[in-house]
Amino acid sequence: MDVGTTEGNQRLQLALKAGGLATWDWDIRSGEVTWSDEHYRIQGYNPGAVIPSFQAWLDRVHPNDREEAIRVLEEARAQRADYAHRFRCLWPNGAVRNCAARGLFFYDDAGNAVRMIGVMEDITDEHEAERLLRESDARFRQFGEASSDVLWVRDAATLSLEYLSPAFDTIYGEDRCVLLAHPALARWLDLIVPEDHAALLADIERVRAGERVVSEYRILQKGSNRLRWMRNTQFPIRNERGDIVRIGGISHDATRERESADRMQVMMAELQHRTRNLMAVVQSISIRTLRESQSLGQFQTLYLERLSAVARVQGLLSRLPEGDRVTFDQLLGEELQAHGIAHGRVDVHGPPGVQLRSSALQILALALHELTTNAVKYGALACEHGRLAIRWNVLPCEDGRHALHVDWREVGASCEPADYATSGGYGRELIEQALPHQLMARTSYAITRDGVHCRLEVPLDQILDGVASQRHGAA
Repeated sequence: MDVGTTEGNQRLQLALKAGGLATWDWDIRSGEVTWSDEHYRIQGYNPGAVIPSFQAWLDRVHPNDREEAIRVLEEARAQRADYAHRFRCLWPNGAVRNCAARGLFFYDDAGNAVRMIGVMEDITDEHEAERLLRESDARFRQFGEASSDVLWVRDAATLSLEYLSPAFDTIYGEDRCVLLAHPALARWLDLIVPEDHAALLADIERVRAGERVVSEYRILQKGSNRLRWMRNTQFPIRNERGDIVRIGGISHDATRERESADRMQVMMAELQHRTRNLMAVVQSISIRTLRESQSLGQFQTLYLERLSAVARVQGLLSRLPEGDRVTFDQLLGEELQAHGIAHGRVDVHGPPGVQLRSSALQILALALHELTTNAVKYGALACEHGRLAIRWNVLPCEDGRHALHVDWREVGASCEPADYATSGGYGRELIEQALPHQLMARTSYAITRDGVHCRLEVPLDQILDGVASQRHGAA
């Protein structure tokens, strides 16, 4: 058939060719078919290489698609419907092209199809792009389903929720299908602490205006009612023209990071406080040791011994698990061990686990150090048959509070009390002046021919945390 005999048809053929469209005209009664040059090319024929026919077209349809192609064509003819179908063409060199065809049947008065005209186009590039898009979408969903963070997408104009990843269920404690069924922004805001709404809404508006914004807000986890901190990275999503059509986000449960940061802040403050206290202790030790020393050598010996006592406290603190405290029996044990005192000469008895505040450690450690040093150098432990008894307990005070009671008693010392008093000046000063001043302690310090007898009564609220106070108070 000649479909280009008029000027109008010629212009139509040029337009179809420019658009990459092939045409056919099939006289069903005679079997004669006319193809445009583009029709030959799409099916892998050189123009004029074969006589156009239904069979010539079918020969190029991929073998796996032929049955379906015939069925769709026959159904359209029987139902007097428009023909539209996608199929693959297999070229002689093995190349596979994806094609889309659309056509119209014409019928005689008896209802028999007598003619069919149509267009066909090569959609291989479009089909490949669609395939890649589907794969990309599948990968995105796989990523979203595997992510421990919440991924979400909203329509930029309506803020209606379009996508929400499964991590939402775990973090928020609610089925994401509930939010997808009610995608309005207000439904999501119901899960957020009201005080955080205004700042969060302002950040969303900034994203709609084209900014990338990181927001932090709090939620109450449904079921557990636990407060969780969320860190939400929001960004605009643009179309090919650059218009913002969606906003997306990645929401991370930052609760642990916030708690760690808070703990770090507390630890830094505690470290600064301890450092200031430590420097004050070192300064005090140096001044007091200098005053009582008769020579540089004596100063060096005493000063290093006292610094070692301070260092032992720091060693105890550094070995503690987070949240734990040094106990009185640990502090005493470190001091006795540092002096190499044999267990047979010291009788130690008291409840374990009496926890001490870090602010009380240095002063108590120095007091124990001075008592121990004097006992070893001048007191009972300097004598062959001398002994030392150390008792402690937690007992109620007159005002109803509880206190740590320590009884330090030396037996069998053969030194003169006057000599002992001269050697123990700094320790006695710590016990009789510093402990009452810093820890509100009640103390007594007596020197006899047997050695030192010292008693300490330190209120628990000065050295213990509340939990420990209750536990030891019940003992």
